[in-house]
Amino acid sequence: MTTDPDLPVVTVAELGALVEEGVRALFPNDLWIEGQVSNLHLARSGHTYFDLIEPNDQPGTAPSALFGVTLWKGNRPGVERTLAEAGGLALADDLVVRLRADLRFYAPRGRLQLNMTGIDPAFTLGRLAAERDRLLRALAEEGLLERNAGLLVPAPPLRVGLVTSVGSAAHADFCTELERSGVGFTILERDARVQGEGSALDVAEGLRVVATHRPDVIALVRGGGSTADLATFDAEVVARTIAVLEVPVFTGIGHEIDRSVADEVAHTAFKTPTACAAAIVASAREMLDDLLALRTAIVVQAQRALTSASGRQDDLAVRLRRSAGAVLSRQDERLAALTDRLRALDPVAILARGWSITRTADGDLLRSASDVRSGDALETRLADGTVTSTVD
Repeated sequence: MTTDPDLPVVTVAELGALVEEGVRALFPNDLWIEGQVSNLHLARSGHTYFDLIEPNDQPGTAPSALFGVTLWKGNRPGVERTLAEAGGLALADDLVVRLRADLRFYAPRGRLQLNMTGIDPAFTLGRLAAERDRLLRALAEEGLLERNAGLLVPAPPLRVGLVTSVGSAAHADFCTELERSGVGFTILERDARVQGEGSALDVAEGLRVVATHRPDVIALVRGGGSTADLATFDAEVVARTIAVLEVPVFTGIGHEIDRSVADEVAHTAFKTPTACAAAIVASAREMLDDLLALRTAIVVQAQRALTSASGRQDDLAVRLRRSAGAVLSRQDERLAALTDRLRALDPVAILARGWSITRTADGDLLRSASDVRSGDALETRLADGTVTSTVD
């Protein structure tokens, strides 16, 4: 293979210098570049490195474009101050930004590099607000914004699902509040990343996993942080996961100013993890207090019933004694009257009054003269003896 004499021949260093010169000619000044932060890394040297990407429309695929960005430690304080003063923003993975940088070719590594010198926080805030508004409108139109809020919270809610960063202050605050209550809660924990790249997917997966164990309520909690730190809870995948769950979701996300999309779509939102736990405790105690009150009411009613029954029993005893005496008196009178009647019907008494009783020889009572014939033997009983006779 022969060398084409018309093609230029350069060394690597010469090519690098040519490319660098061309880039400077095309981009002599700083420029504003819009993109999404990815692979953010703070080096021990104090410099910050990350990729500025153009995400692909299809999730899970490589970005359609990417440039490496360097934020030198000398420029870093100014950028961080600008972000903080704009409302607690901070550079973080997945944050959409408009940054100021100069484009240079770094020959030793053979790559184009953006050297960041500034940032436009208004652009980021505007994008976050616009995305948040779009998502809330979409959820409302699909009937998902109030769906979880319409679920009933079982009483008392003793099986509590918990999705958070296990070991964090938020996790400790939440669990301590439940433990201090003295109520026998069962906590079903799922550790999840709550900020940074991939955190939204991890939180959504955690919610789904905990829901499969059929808790009474799920708590999604996190401590405070910057707007960028809390971006996970504005993510569409988290919002839609909460909306379609069949378990009520309580949020306790430690930010005092704005409500996240997760707060809007959850059953109930609280300002802090501790407040979220306190609400669950209050709900459980309300039911337990009702049971205690019912038990007390049952005891009181039982005591009243026994007291009333005892009073009625005493009254009935008095009435029974009174009525028994009257009944016995009446029965004595009846018995005396019957005795007198029996005495009056006694044959001896009848005979004493001059009557007699005559019987045939067979002992049959003689009731009529036609019952005897001449020659029949008769026996007549009188009051003082018996007379035997023969019919003539």
